[in-house]
Amino acid sequence: MNKIKIYTVLWIMVWLSFSCSAHKKTSFEHHIPPEQAQSDSRDALKSNQRKIIAQYAVNSLGLPYQWGGQFPDIGFDCSGLVVYTHQMADIIVPRTASAQFENGRVITIQNLQIADLVFFKDLKDDKNYHVGIYMGDGRFIHAPGRGRTITYEFLNTPYFLNRYIGSRSYL
Repeated sequence: MNKIKIYTVLWIMVWLSFSCSAHKKTSFEHHIPPEQAQSDSRDALKSNQRKIIAQYAVNSLGLPYQWGGQFPDIGFDCSGLVVYTHQMADIIVPRTASAQFENGRVITIQNLQIADLVFFKDLKDDKNYHVGIYMGDGRFIHAPGRGRTITYEFLNTPYFLNRYIGSRSYL
């Protein structure tokens, strides 16, 4: 009878150790606090949206400038390129460069990320805004003007440095 009690106690101890360790492992390793899970999913969404914007901007290289254009089949103006690329990532932005500048979240030039927007003003005319899509490494894509095509430029060129007025993000 003592052997039966010993075996029973041993069996119960083994069974409890397996069930408790398995339970703790599953619940502990797979639990993510709700705030962290939401933050992670928002970060993943934003990262994916940045990639989409960048890809559509790159795909637009070489397309013609078209004043008022916001579709690849006719061409783009600077703000139309931003509207189009952001729409492809399910982000709605205002139609004009000045409204995009006024409504976006302020980003310092040191904190620019791919798909953030860079803004410029004409030195002679305070009302004319120009916008480009930041692509990393000091480069941006934009629709430069009549007779030209969508192209890359560098922020650190004297022309753009002198006209730079700030950066914004819609992500």
